[in-house]
Amino acid sequence: MSHRLSAAFIVLCLACTGASAQQNTARVPSISVQGEGRVDTAPDHAKLTAEVVTRGKTLEATTAAHRERATKADGILRGMENDGLKIEHATFRLDQSRLPAPPGQKQPEPEYEAVTSFSLKTDRVASIDQLVTAIADSGLFEIQNLRFGIEEKNPAIAAARRDAVADARERAKTYAEAAGQQLGEVLEMSDNSARPMRDMAAPMAMRASMKVSPPETLSVTAMINMTWRIVPAP
Repeated sequence: MSHRLSAAFIVLCLACTGASAQQNTARVPSISVQGEGRVDTAPDHAKLTAEVVTRGKTLEATTAAHRERATKADGILRGMENDGLKIEHATFRLDQSRLPAPPGQKQPEPEYEAVTSFSLKTDRVASIDQLVTAIADSGLFEIQNLRFGIEEKNPAIAAARRDAVADARERAKTYAEAAGQQLGEVLEMSDNSARPMRDMAAPMAMRASMKVSPPETLSVTAMINMTWRIVPAP
């Protein structure tokens, strides 16, 4: 008798466990939408690359001449710190090139090229034309890769994210009301933003005679995926 009761008790427990598992895995009525926010704001910094390039016929002559030119260039850039120009970092490389020999002629001697590349930044965007002109007028630099951007802490980025959440909520509310439902609590949310479009490049290989005008605004875009529980409208 006791064995039959024990078996019945085990079957009852298994049945209760199965029912509980079904309840736990029951799908919660919900709606998932994507929201987008976009804010236009003025750029808050500019970045550019200024390279000192020295070419020569021998390794010794090239490196000696380049050392003198790069030292002078470094002094010029550091002298512009009070104008808002900052050297973020500098790199050096030395290349050797050998042109192919024309048919029936002797192999040309190799040429050497030494390059010091300065990565520069300024938050005085309105003065970028004067800064670029001063750098170019020194005659030492090749200026490239001018970019205008927006820092991560710029208030426009937070504003775009808030707009994305508001957009998602409004979309979800519209869908829910059309189906006779209303929004409950937020079940899930995730940032779906790709790298924000917070940079704009200017023409490459800038010349001293080229006037640099920063863009009036750049666009900041934020995207978010959000899921709400939905319940019948009263």
